[in-house]
Amino acid sequence: MDSDKDPLAKYRARMEEAKAELAQAEAASRAAAADPAKAVTEREGGWLSTIAFFGCVIALGLALLGVSATFVRLSGHDFDDARVTGWATVNRCDRQGPVTNRGFGYWETCRFAVRWDDGTADDRLTSDVLFGSTDIGRDVRVGRLSERGPSMELARQDTPARPWLHWIGIAIGLVGMLPLFVAGLMISLALGRR
Repeated sequence: MDSDKDPLAKYRARMEEAKAELAQAEAASRAAAADPAKAVTEREGGWLSTIAFFGCVIALGLALLGVSATFVRLSGHDFDDARVTGWATVNRCDRQGPVTNRGFGYWETCRFAVRWDDGTADDRLTSDVLFGSTDIGRDVRVGRLSERGPSMELARQDTPARPWLHWIGIAIGLVGMLPLFVAGLMISLALGRR
């Protein structure tokens, strides 16, 4: 009988080929196990891609921290929590941005004076974010939430508090610290090897 037409002969030939391939793979595996140095392959010329990877991870972490600072800045404070209330008069504003330690976007730093309802006054105060150039010359109702040394925490009566933005900003900040932590850990491990 002709072997080209015999299906059993074709099957046996395929089985023999598969056994030969399996025996070859097992021999290579045993050789690699006998000499572990041959099993490890080194990547050549990878330092540039490694630096680019670390740069992207660090940029991602910093961008997330910037977004976090933006959300926290936009959250505002609750006027109802104020201990003392008064009227603020804005004198001058300077535009800040687009990227600062307070996050992304443009905002204004304003100089103002406050007449508190108890009769006292504070002059030459500076506020980030609380006022804008549209408030120059107007009386704005404010409340003092706390006072720590030379700085005061103020809230506006006409601006609602958005504590959910504050918590979203904190969550994004924690996520933003993760890539920075991983990048720092990987860099310290890479430098420790050399």
